[in-house]
Amino acid sequence: MTCIEIFATARSANIPKGKNGLKILDQDLRALFKIVSQERKKNKLKDFEHTLTSLPPLNFSIDLKSLEMSSTLAQLYSGLKSYKFNLDWIQQKQDETGSDYSMTKNIARHIQAISNKVLTQIGAPPSELVHPSLPPLKTAWSLFQANAEIHEKLYFFCHWYIRALGVLRHSQ
Repeated sequence: MTCIEIFATARSANIPKGKNGLKILDQDLRALFKIVSQERKKNKLKDFEHTLTSLPPLNFSIDLKSLEMSSTLAQLYSGLKSYKFNLDWIQQKQDETGSDYSMTKNIARHIQAISNKVLTQIGAPPSELVHPSLPPLKTAWSLFQANAEIHEKLYFFCHWYIRALGVLRHSQ
């Protein structure tokens, strides 16, 4: 475990449960959303092939009022872990090619911290996540596209969960 992960885990023990914990999660998710929004704007890819099957599907419920706390937080946790897995993969490829991966690392750090806080809210980790194999990234263009796709889908993922947390927080 890295020092940052140990620090994030230690800090997550101080996160309150319930409404105040949801407020903190909402604030953290909004901060992540802002960073991802900025990265998404930098990519400026409008139409490109989405090929990463390892990202969580974006088929969210329209009826936010029917959300249940435990299942919503478990899905948030699972989705965040999936994005972290994909970002670690991108970061490794960026490192191999000598690319600057500081923003990828920053987003992955935010996701890890939020995951720890979600885990505090749900109490126990959901069943072990299984990640599919990832496609090879043989060119700089394929690396760029994969990174752009992660940012694009993470943007919508964060947006939906910000709304969901708001509804859950106000229903408590």
